[in-house]
Amino acid sequence: MNIFKNKNSPNAQGTYISVNCDLQTSISNRVDFNTQNIEFQQDPNSTRIEFTASAFEKNLVNYGKGMTFRFRSDIQSGSYNPTDSDFPFEIFQYYEVGASDSYSTFYNYSPESGTIDVEVISNDCQALRYLINFDFKGKDHRTEELHITGRAELNVYMRAS
Repeated sequence: MNIFKNKNSPNAQGTYISVNCDLQTSISNRVDFNTQNIEFQQDPNSTRIEFTASAFEKNLVNYGKGMTFRFRSDIQSGSYNPTDSDFPFEIFQYYEVGASDSYSTFYNYSPESGTIDVEVISNDCQALRYLINFDFKGKDHRTEELHITGRAELNVYMRAS
């Protein structure tokens, strides 16, 4: 389902999506991670959306870090605990890429404890706008636990052609 296309959308036949986002994150034992390099994707068969914020070095493959947020566009404002059965995020994680001479691997840190606060500013056929504040601890099974705090402002706009 294309979230931005319905018969009531302005210029429904010719629309463009623009993304305007910001992520500010502090991670224990790491430098701060701040980026506006955020990719937006939507599932054409559902209301599932995904934002991936990233910072990569050396031709985008060998070293990097980022965060991924995957949830339904109709998420509700509220405070969520990652252990709750109604936790609305399909993916909520910080990741780092590690490299050796022959390959790269991902270290994924999903919340095991903490809180994620969501404020839905807009959710209609013209704009999706979310503020997400987070404070959680996560651990990849191969590495140390990290304490991750921050704020994501995620804005997607439908534009006329």
